[in-house]
Formats: sequence, C-alpha cells, structure tokens
Amino acid sequence: MHHTVRHGDSLYKIARHHRTHVHHLLRLNPHIRHRPNLLYPGERVRVR
Repeated sequence: MHHTVRHGDSLYKIARHHRTHVHHLLRLNPHIRHRPNLLYPGERVRVR
C-alpha cells in the first residue's frame, strides 16, 4: 500500500493518517531515509 504525497504532507502526518510510526515508514522507504523532511507532491511513500 502506498500514499501519494500532497502539498503540506510530512512523514508524521502520513504515519498518523495510516496509524503507524515514522520509523516504520523510514524502514519501508530507504529512498527517503537521508531526506525525511523533504517530500515532493506526487511522490509515493510505501506505508505497508
């Protein structure tokens, strides 16, 4: 399952929306591990 990033999203907001934790999202998405505060609208973040 993926979440498509929208303007104003953060890892915290995405995690909260999907009832998980930021560290879980970082484990699932190694491509954002080095830039967790830089998400782009339209980018897909794996949540499960």
